[in-house]
Amino acid sequence: MMLFENNYYRTSDYLLDIEFLFVDLGTSTGWRIYILSDIDYKQIASSRSDSITTIHRLTESNRDVLRKINTFQRNKGRTVSDFTPIHYICWKHKIDSLERAREIAKTWSEITAYYIRYGGDFESIQPKLKRKGIIRL
Repeated sequence: MMLFENNYYRTSDYLLDIEFLFVDLGTSTGWRIYILSDIDYKQIASSRSDSITTIHRLTESNRDVLRKINTFQRNKGRTVSDFTPIHYICWKHKIDSLERAREIAKTWSEITAYYIRYGGDFESIQPKLKRKGIIRL
């Protein structure tokens, strides 16, 4: 049985409402944070990159996981194609708890909103938002 949680996060500046699906993929992989919302990275400046490396997203390639996520979305009444890529937050360490996954989703969301508004890169944005008390990680 796969453990999961479907949740939303609204950024502190109200720019983004992002839907996430937190999925526990087991002891070796840990939790993964899937991004179910389409995010318009160019809504403020057309020069913003939406390259997956710039915005710290990876694309799920496990067919079984993709099938399960697409089934979940269809059960919520969404029309999804089996060929639509599913992205998840790029995090270099194993995420070992749902609470940690929620905090990472918050951090990623706030950095993403800042990036959309002002540009920069995640590595320089993160300490700014941490100093302001917006994020903890």
